[in-house]
Amino acid sequence: MNSPLTLLVCAVALTTLARAQSPTVPIYPADSRSDTRMADEAKRMREAGALSRETVLTNQFARTICELTLPSAHSSRLSGRELWAASRAAHVRVGWNFLCTRCNDWHLNLAGGYALTKDGAVATCFHAVKTPANFKQGYLVAIDELGRLHAVTEILASDERTDACIIRTSARDLKPLPLSTNVFPGDRAFCFSDPLGQRGYFSDGIVNRFLQRSRGTGTNTTTATRLNVTTDWAPGSSGSAVLDEFGNAIGHVTTITTLPAAPAATATAEKGKADSARTLITLHEAVSAKDVLALIQKPGKR
Repeated sequence: MNSPLTLLVCAVALTTLARAQSPTVPIYPADSRSDTRMADEAKRMREAGALSRETVLTNQFARTICELTLPSAHSSRLSGRELWAASRAAHVRVGWNFLCTRCNDWHLNLAGGYALTKDGAVATCFHAVKTPANFKQGYLVAIDELGRLHAVTEILASDERTDACIIRTSARDLKPLPLSTNVFPGDRAFCFSDPLGQRGYFSDGIVNRFLQRSRGTGTNTTTATRLNVTTDWAPGSSGSAVLDEFGNAIGHVTTITTLPAAPAATATAEKGKADSARTLITLHEAVSAKDVLALIQKPGKR
């Protein structure tokens, strides 16, 4: 039989657990309830004619420059809590609500993005806004961290080479992140994203190096600047901002690559096969803020 003291200790423990985080910290569901609600909202807006068809938007991928007034870069270091709050507030999920050619159902396929201006400009990956392979028709949408679904009304500028794209949404009260190119290897790097659909995952690491991706040959060669960081992400994180310790976006998620061990020259075929499948390191690669800024010019500048 439990003593009154034991019951009191248990009651205090349960109370402590119930209040184990600040009331301003969201608790994300471990299932897909929130995305089901967003799919229903997308359907409502689609049927109300409040979304822009892909036939309008995809014709705008030819745009390579836009005019935006960006916030100035921050220079004061933020605490971990402040960085989480800033990255979460700016986080916008971007993707297609589309009719599938395989199953003839409507899907909501979302990646990441981040606000650049209060009045609806959002940066993301080019590959996040390309139409899926099983796409029949659809609408680009954006969802902020308050759970509001916004129409994507315009592709402002994009560059498939650098995997950068800036879209215009119908939102008018976003929380933008400044862009910064003042970054060095060894600097801390943070990311708020939804890896493999796991909502609200916040991670930190450091900048490992800068690298250059080249496409084409000869005079047609083009290059893109990339960052490797140790910050965690996975498929589904694409387009999410990578922040420095001041709360500036230094880039956004583009790829994740695992480097396997090469089989030993004297290994048997089976052992070599096993060795080659063993992951030695995972590289997290980000588009640089430099290549996002290349899509933007200040108003009035020609």
